[in-house]
Amino acid sequence: MPADASPPVVAAPAATVVLLRPGPRGPEVLLTHRPASMAFAAGMHVFPGGRVDAADAAPVLAARSTLGGRESAGRLGGDIAPDAALAAHVAAIRELWEEAGILLADTTADGALVARRRAALVDGSTDFAGVAAELDLVLRTDRLVPLSRWVTPPGYPRRFDARFFAAAAPADGLASIAGAEVAELDWHVPREALDAMADGRIGLWLPTSATLQQLEYVADPANLAALAPGALGHVVVDEPAPDVLRIVMPAGGGVAGQPVWAYLVGRRRAVLVDPGDPTGPALERCLGEVAARGGSIGAIALTHVDPDHHAGAEALAERLEIPVLAGPGAGRRLPYAVRELVDGEAVGATDVDLRVLATPGPRPDHLAFVVGRDRAVLTGDLDGRRGRRSIVGPTDEAALAASRARIDALGGRVLRLAGHPPDDGPHGP
Repeated sequence: MPADASPPVVAAPAATVVLLRPGPRGPEVLLTHRPASMAFAAGMHVFPGGRVDAADAAPVLAARSTLGGRESAGRLGGDIAPDAALAAHVAAIRELWEEAGILLADTTADGALVARRRAALVDGSTDFAGVAAELDLVLRTDRLVPLSRWVTPPGYPRRFDARFFAAAAPADGLASIAGAEVAELDWHVPREALDAMADGRIGLWLPTSATLQQLEYVADPANLAALAPGALGHVVVDEPAPDVLRIVMPAGGGVAGQPVWAYLVGRRRAVLVDPGDPTGPALERCLGEVAARGGSIGAIALTHVDPDHHAGAEALAERLEIPVLAGPGAGRRLPYAVRELVDGEAVGATDVDLRVLATPGPRPDHLAFVVGRDRAVLTGDLDGRRGRRSIVGPTDEAALAASRARIDALGGRVLRLAGHPPDDGPHGP
């Protein structure tokens, strides 16, 4: 288990591509299986991707891109410099080609020459700028749809600041392996890959499993605009009720422009509910707020396991050596162990009364948390607001109605604290 280092290792920029194609059971994504002999991510199933090299920012490559730096930065939410944003797009194209043989670029070169130059790039006998010139590539950075950002937390010996992109597979694209970093390539329906993880048949890291969740209900791989980031907001903290701090996390699920409300419940000993932003600043703000009170976080609790509610939980739980608590069956969509809560249970990791209400509807595992003697209730997504930049699964309307009735039965004086801000700003009723 990683321990915090001082100073922490700087997170290296990285880029990952989720390639999608139509399939008989719905859209499929390409996963690479890393060899068991690898020193890093051995045996894991991951999307093609890797480190952004300094050479990916070369002006000669920027000149071959269909996107410029400013447009690239805007597409990522505006929290990155234009040259770094464009380099991330270029690296995504390069890594996808190296690891999977799919080249998102226009060229008039014949296929045999393209394959030979890819092999030379993989074995290190040439560089991407040289290959791009030789093949006269037009880098189709415009075909990359930004999805999310994941930052490895402090304390790890290797840290990455990874930008995830999606792209529709070219109709004539045939995935292939070159080099030793990939053992197998295979196409998976997102839901089936998540089930394989739950059954122990494949290994996934959280950024991979959360991205599969984000794509689980995509009907058309060519239409991903609903998932694209927006402008990144700010981390904001207020106190809507006694012993409850509300933290606006601006990138729920790693998606800029998808704010989620997390809550610190307690005085000196707190439970953190729904830390859904894995990019870093919001989690650090939570730790700072607790430290300012001389307190600690005893557990992380999830109202449900949509990525915009859970994405920051594992990193913080590992760092603090605390459990993650979630609803019945929630663990099947997470690549780490959780303790499942039951209806009526008291959450004992805080110094205020916090009680569990099973409230299925948005998801079967959905929970609400009642604070104190019915002073406030954390309602998650029961209010009908879901992640702004998510494609979510079907709602069980009958279960939702019954769950809302349970909340109504608490009485009209109970403060309801939702999981997301309204569309008109970071704070709401």
